[in-house]
Amino acid sequence: MPTKDFPKWDGQPYYPISRFYKNRFGEKVYKITVSAAQTCPNREKNKGVGCIFCDELGSAGSHLIKHHPLDEQILINREKLRKRFRVNKFLVYFQPFTNTYRRLEQFKADVGLALSNDGVVGVAFGTRPDCLPDEIFPYLKHINNTHYISVELGVQSFANEDLKFLNRGHSSEESIDAILKLHHEAGVNIGLHLIFGLPNEQDRDIIKTAKIVNDLPVDNVKLHNLHVLANTPLHDLYKANKFSPLELDEYARRVVLFLTHLSPGIAVQRLAAVAPRWDELVAPEWTKHRLKPTQFIIKHLKERELFQGISVAENSRVSS
Repeated sequence: MPTKDFPKWDGQPYYPISRFYKNRFGEKVYKITVSAAQTCPNREKNKGVGCIFCDELGSAGSHLIKHHPLDEQILINREKLRKRFRVNKFLVYFQPFTNTYRRLEQFKADVGLALSNDGVVGVAFGTRPDCLPDEIFPYLKHINNTHYISVELGVQSFANEDLKFLNRGHSSEESIDAILKLHHEAGVNIGLHLIFGLPNEQDRDIIKTAKIVNDLPVDNVKLHNLHVLANTPLHDLYKANKFSPLELDEYARRVVLFLTHLSPGIAVQRLAAVAPRWDELVAPEWTKHRLKPTQFIIKHLKERELFQGISVAENSRVSS
């Protein structure tokens, strides 16, 4: 099919989250990343060892900012974004660890503080599919009536054997249940974190993942390549020659396969992981680059005249 038959999003061959934000809020919106949670249930259950890829800082982008009180984190990061990108609207993103694994009253206080800041139009927070207590759903629904709220679930994979390898501590079934419950009981925006580059990963597994996502009430996805950080269980496997991360060309091929089978209505937050702490990155080297992997994947899509959802559209046309 010619490329003109497919949608264009700001000139990109996929639906970037920036376009979703602009449609929703009428202008550019940037995330203010903050750190409030201290741990996750997986670490506590396994005496400090959590997911196989996770270091002592969790998914924190910086080991410094978390030492500031929450209001200072918001102020510091907001002003940096304002100066650099000339934006006026923000989402406060509670990133590291499991943000719902703490007292509900503290969680409510942090969300309330975030929403009270100038220019903040909503919040997003990362959590686990198995860490959404029943009492949080009425609160999320309440906030969602007046503000934008996005829950980012660390699903990582819908294959239980992969989740076991990653030492996630939850099942694919729990992920699906959490997605459906968030949709039906809270009505919030739902994002999924997914990892590619797992051992024994086949093309059919990637296509199956896209189809599962398409069938669920998912609003956006964030893609990660499985990379090795120092002093993690995955590092031990790497040193023992029991795990090898993907090179960029192969990772790009898998992302393209996923995107072409992903519904064009699902926004994409990120195409590849970025290692913000270069001194802790073991492999692959390309993970330290913020723009190179994304540009490589986009180039790959455009050269082959492929777009997000092209296979979905083709299948729909055939079936009709």
